Amino acid sequence: MILTGLIIALLAAALHVFIFYIESFAWTTKGISVFGLTPESAAQTKEMAYNQGFYNLFLGIIAAVGAIFFLAGSSSVGLALMIAGVGSMFAAAAVLFLSSPDKRSAALKQGTLPLLSLIFLALGALI
Repeated sequence: MILTGLIIALLAAALHVFIFYIESFAWTTKGISVFGLTPESAAQTKEMAYNQGFYNLFLGIIAAVGAIFFLAGSSSVGLALMIAGVGSMFAAAAVLFLSSPDKRSAALKQGTLPLLSLIFLALGALI
């Protein structure tokens, strides 16, 4: 079970690295189509998106480093880092889902992998 959660955590990390790229480096190009923005709103929110992108990168790094620690034999440290990473990813998606009804589809895409990872990691830790 933990291995399944670990694989899903790595997929969630990869998704968050992709989001980092879009938000931090392609906000006024690809970000317009990915997030349904107007060129004007993209230009106005470029600095915010740049910062938000790094937030997503750091969440991905936490989960990936946790997976590395786990696979290297430090299972407690690895599990804690993976749960911190995917737990924060899921919490951010839940906030987006609850606070922005028009962005619920994005929140579901952002939060599904972290939630699945949390479930498998928790079940694996308890069994």
